[in-house]
Amino acid sequence: MLSKEDNERLTRVSNGAPMGRMIKQHWWIPAALSDKLEADGKPLRVRLFGDNYVAFRATNGQVGFFDEACPHRGASLALGRNEDNSLRCIYHGWKFRVDGVTVAVPTQPQNEAQYCKHVPLKHHAVREEAGIVWVWLGEGETPPAFPDLPFVGLPRENFVVFRQKVNANWVQGVETTMDSAHLGVLHQSWLVGFGDIELSSANMAPVYHLAQKPFGFRYAAVRELKDQRAYVRTNSFVMPWYGIVSPNQADLQGGSIFFSVPIDDENIHYWQMTYRTSEKLVLNKTHHYTDADAWPPLPPGPPEDNWGQDREAMKNGHFTGFTQMLGTEDFAVIMSMGPISDRTQEYLGAGDGAVLAVRRCLLGALKQYMAGEVPQLAQHEAIDYSGTAPQSKVVTGESEWRAML
Repeated sequence: MLSKEDNERLTRVSNGAPMGRMIKQHWWIPAALSDKLEADGKPLRVRLFGDNYVAFRATNGQVGFFDEACPHRGASLALGRNEDNSLRCIYHGWKFRVDGVTVAVPTQPQNEAQYCKHVPLKHHAVREEAGIVWVWLGEGETPPAFPDLPFVGLPRENFVVFRQKVNANWVQGVETTMDSAHLGVLHQSWLVGFGDIELSSANMAPVYHLAQKPFGFRYAAVRELKDQRAYVRTNSFVMPWYGIVSPNQADLQGGSIFFSVPIDDENIHYWQMTYRTSEKLVLNKTHHYTDADAWPPLPPGPPEDNWGQDREAMKNGHFTGFTQMLGTEDFAVIMSMGPISDRTQEYLGAGDGAVLAVRRCLLGALKQYMAGEVPQLAQHEAIDYSGTAPQSKVVTGESEWRAML
């Protein structure tokens, strides 16, 4: 269990909280799906870490990312006219170029060009990668290096990406991603016929072996099989929120990446990307969304109705009663913990090693940041992110799976 003070340090990211300041300064943040931004189209309201922004795609295809409030009188720039590679506020016509330069203040009767130079428009560096608009929200002129994660540079047909807004603190999402022990319990109704290994009561509780890495840590979840063999899945935690998970089938080159990005202290966008490094991704039943901004489905009911859990389906053999999608089961349990889980009341066991390691990484980095240092896990130029790629295979001996760490 954590102390109340450490739980606050870990979970709070809004209103100048140290964890939020650290992440905004040292990491690129997933902000929006690229496909949601159309050239000269509707601007998109974005909320991150408790603050409000606006993103838009200009005439030339470049993405602009500003504080939402117009620096003049505070009207929302999401209402603005997206035209001529600029966003024009509809209140008084002030016009801001996609690169953050104020180019028109029609209400200024004299010296308009000179006045434009002093308008304090807050704009932020952006990058598009893997179907996502990323933003740097830190202070200063130079953003950190972008981490060379396994999806960087892949062609569009090699991956699928989507997200869902969930009423839960961001750490609850991160911990669930790295909690491999829940796979064979919570998701057992979805895993039948889904990959090489079908988990059973005989191998439901894996033995964890963890290795610290410059990017965070990597762990092997070892499940004993018959004939002295073992099924091993290696997953990676990459600061500050990436869970890189190996595929169920050993012959696939790729994996899935989950990242829980704070909207504020009590809400997240839970992102998922499934990718293949050397071939086109063959979509499965978990990838067929109607809206990439709202997938997988949320639990269908309110807390007062147990989040819409279908008890009749449970009587008929479905383990959880959330029949909508595998991810819906994850959302149900993290939402049931409350908006911010009280970790002072936990009772942890041997299956929680990766969860504890996540907390150590985050709190250790925060301690270095508060001491005025660049956290070791944020020194991107010195980190080899190629080591984050996961593996999944059946092995015949301990030396074989230890080589996978």
